[in-house]
Amino acid sequence: MWRVIGINILILAVLLVCLEAALAWLVARDSPTGIRPVDRLARKIYWANVSYVQYLPDCARYDPELGYTLRPGNCVFENTGFSTELDVNSAGYRDNEASLDAPEIVVLGDSQAMGWGVGQGKTFADIIEAETGRKTLNTGVSSYGTARELMALDRVDLSNLKTVIIQYSDNDGYENRHYLSEGTLSAMSEETYSQLVAGNEGTGGGFGHYLPALFQEVRGRFGGSDGEGENSDLPMADLKDPDVLTEVLTNWDWGVAPPQLVVFDVNTGGRGGRFTEALSTSPKLSILRSKIPDLKILHTPEILDAEDYLFPDGHLSETGHQKLAGAIIEVIAQN
Repeated sequence: MWRVIGINILILAVLLVCLEAALAWLVARDSPTGIRPVDRLARKIYWANVSYVQYLPDCARYDPELGYTLRPGNCVFENTGFSTELDVNSAGYRDNEASLDAPEIVVLGDSQAMGWGVGQGKTFADIIEAETGRKTLNTGVSSYGTARELMALDRVDLSNLKTVIIQYSDNDGYENRHYLSEGTLSAMSEETYSQLVAGNEGTGGGFGHYLPALFQEVRGRFGGSDGEGENSDLPMADLKDPDVLTEVLTNWDWGVAPPQLVVFDVNTGGRGGRFTEALSTSPKLSILRSKIPDLKILHTPEILDAEDYLFPDGHLSETGHQKLAGAIIEVIAQN
């Protein structure tokens, strides 16, 4: 009897190891399988084990106003599928020190603009600077919403500013709504930030991490929660977020000579696509245009394809950054 039990346990262990190996292979792929449920599972498992750069002590630091910034210096940021170096200037941005001195172009954004998953010098901000010869500062920081991005802009030398590029993500909405309702942003406490740093330890995937994520996904499925598909449109609760963004930008003090403003959205995995369509028809847009006459809105689904995003991570790949830079350069060249 005990021999049968032992054999069954051994068989079960072998099956679990094989299943873990299959999941590790799936998550480590750099391209989708083409089977939508399988690819969706790969993304779910990947993000259940992801390491966040803003909570890595070597790469980020607490900031009493913004919650955190990148840590000046050099660090390595990696997750399953990529390992990149971050060179950060004294202001806490993934850019060189020279770009802090009266830039002509400033990029605002979150992890997409920061260049999550792509090498140093490969972001669309870097490409814009290299191809136009205009000094460009990339202030993108992972998980920043538009309100925090504008607060960070206040720390930048704006004496020669001509163009501001705003990369929006659909997770910016909560922060922007809070900013409008409160008139300010209350940064997290240092204790809260330390707890998030502690919770981020040991993440990043690797063998042995995927089965628990699979079991959690199965439990969620049987519990009736099927999550959000990677190609789903903007959630109904967020359909007013274009108006919220417009109001945030309208309320900001752009000075007596407002810069050219280029706005577009980039979301992980290319999901969505309705945001800029709704933004272009927002009744409040005319108020923003009266304050910033040179306003351009880009519709990224017309620029980027599925292969322009890292799989299964969902952030822009190097080709995605290159395509986006090309489209932005065409717009700012008209100024």
